[in-house]
Amino acid sequence: MRNIFLATSNHIVSEYIIVILFMFLFGCMIGYLSETLFRRFVSAKKWVNPGFMHGPWLPLYGSGLVVMFGICALIINLFPSSMPLYNPLGNLFGNKVASGPTVYDLIPIAIIWVCLVLLEFIAGVIFVRGFKVRLWDYTNMKGNILGVICPQFSIIWLIVDLVFYYGLNPYVYVMFRKMFDLLFEGGSSGQVVNVFLIFDLGIIYGIFLIDLVISLGVFNKLVKMAKESEGLKHYETYRAKQKAKLLENKAKLASRIPDSVKEKYDNAKAAVAKESSKFSKFIAKLMYIDPNKTSTADNYDSSGRPKKES
Repeated sequence: MRNIFLATSNHIVSEYIIVILFMFLFGCMIGYLSETLFRRFVSAKKWVNPGFMHGPWLPLYGSGLVVMFGICALIINLFPSSMPLYNPLGNLFGNKVASGPTVYDLIPIAIIWVCLVLLEFIAGVIFVRGFKVRLWDYTNMKGNILGVICPQFSIIWLIVDLVFYYGLNPYVYVMFRKMFDLLFEGGSSGQVVNVFLIFDLGIIYGIFLIDLVISLGVFNKLVKMAKESEGLKHYETYRAKQKAKLLENKAKLASRIPDSVKEKYDNAKAAVAKESSKFSKFIAKLMYIDPNKTSTADNYDSSGRPKKES
């Protein structure tokens, strides 16, 4: 084999497991940020928590990053040198031969794409059937299967696949190596373990697991008691007052703007909205079963959490 990725000694395996845990956590957080912004400005049109957990992480995205990275590592190690794969830096998973895009890239790209769609399907079915929660809703998308996957978003996964393979994968590998050197100074032989970073990782995963257990409903009674506590009630009251004050200040600021400026702004805004509306209606007819329903805001309760299905 080309490198130590496929080494079988116990300490090598444990070291790579720790680094993969870092990568999983990184993917969870990046995915959470991406989904939150997407639902705020595209689908739900409001701030919501896109996952079933309370913290800033989406395990689906963390799993997706690990899957893409793992498939690339495995295929590059298994493919013969006569079938070169994309390797712009000339140092990808131990392969020292630099190579631009080739027709053989279609194999890992296709495998990664299928795995991402399958991962989304399995996760969606588990939550819809097992927990009665639809974390994402494709029921109004044409060609959807059980409302958890659809052709339109499968194409998005293909774009993610291509961006990762051609744009990010070589640099994710570099980051992987740097994380490995940071955690295990000196490499795989004679290394000094960075205890503090691994301890911090353990703390974060402890929080992650507690969040997971609570989110799965094991401590529902404790959560209910916390929500009914006087301290939380005072906090919610204070939060509502601050929100009302912010809206009041916003209205006062708007009242100070000259009417001529407001009129010009409103006219420009109306013109842009008119053109945007034509394009949006065209796209809606292509993508949605019911073009009049393009928002998923109704899928969330007043606190921004996904509603449970009956």
